[in-house]
Amino acid sequence: MTQHLVKTWDFIERMEQAPNATGIERCLLDLAGLFGFTSVFGGVVPDSDTPRTDIGSRILIQRMPSEWMKRYNERDYVFRDPIVAHLQDARTPFGWADAYEQCPRPEDVRLIEGEAREFGLRSGHVVPVPTLDGRITAISFGGSDAETSDEAKDALTFAAAYAVGRLLHVPRVTNDAEVRITPRETDCLLWAAEGKSDWDIATILGISRPTVLKHVRSARDKLDAANRTHAVVKAMRRHLIR
Repeated sequence: MTQHLVKTWDFIERMEQAPNATGIERCLLDLAGLFGFTSVFGGVVPDSDTPRTDIGSRILIQRMPSEWMKRYNERDYVFRDPIVAHLQDARTPFGWADAYEQCPRPEDVRLIEGEAREFGLRSGHVVPVPTLDGRITAISFGGSDAETSDEAKDALTFAAAYAVGRLLHVPRVTNDAEVRITPRETDCLLWAAEGKSDWDIATILGISRPTVLKHVRSARDKLDAANRTHAVVKAMRRHLIR
């Protein structure tokens, strides 16, 4: 068995044993660290129409400098990030530099690239991962002195795709028979599965947005899900929604 194959099986075994998103983060960072990457961020890619209030629910994993994430979130940089813009069309892995070079708004490049560098994030590798429901998820690796060899890119591309699958299939804490969601929680998850925002669901069901958030949060907790998208997937796997 070759050394590369041994490393691959070791990574898969560790991923399969990871009990939650934090464990998956750790596996990704351990692998990425071999190539000089020190951060990882992943989630469902938003578009220009995504409500600001929905951004948080799309995050699957994040291990970035805390002050950078705070600034990025508070200032809504996601809507100016050349990497996010590039992900609207990209379906193959790319480097941060590629997104910066192709961005038609140089002021956004100066903003995001410049401020990311303040936190030691000078280069990165992004892996888009389409899901069966038509959405695009992505894992972004960053660092100050990261390696961008073909070996590094291939390893991170494989790892990211595998991680997304694991994030949607993290072992359950409770047994299927013990999970019970209310009819209203079911309604909210059903409409969420259709891609409706919290405001849309509130209008459709004739309830307030805070009530929608409460039901979704309750269902998410019962299902031990990382976010709303994860809750929908877990509910479907348990046949709680169809």
